Amino acid sequence: MKLDTKGFTIVELIVAIVVGPIIVGSAILLLVSHLHLSQRNRDLVIMNAYVENKVESLRSLGFAGLSDGTTSLSGELPAELSAPRSGSLQISTFSTAVKRVNISINYNDQGASRTYSYSTLIGELGVGQY
Repeated sequence: MKLDTKGFTIVELIVAIVVGPIIVGSAILLLVSHLHLSQRNRDLVIMNAYVENKVESLRSLGFAGLSDGTTSLSGELPAELSAPRSGSLQISTFSTAVKRVNISINYNDQGASRTYSYSTLIGELGVGQY
């Protein structure tokens, strides 16, 4: 008498039913986490590039062209940052020949509000010369 060995046993089917959804669920979780981190990284790159350009334009004005005060940057923030987004630029006197520049940017990161602050000094004598 010959036994038919084609197909799966009940134990194999139960193991596949239990393990299969765990593997699929883990793969979906990894994909969603990757997409979220990728979006956050893109936003950080956009913000850093914007702030670097803004600081360089302020350095080009020079120490004498900077006046103390706070200015809204909301209208000029990159459109790629998720709304609502806002930003402010604060210039203050650090010492007689140095100005402190603070830039703060707030934007929507997939439902959560994120705020990043940047600070630099601009001297009367130029870059690195305080």
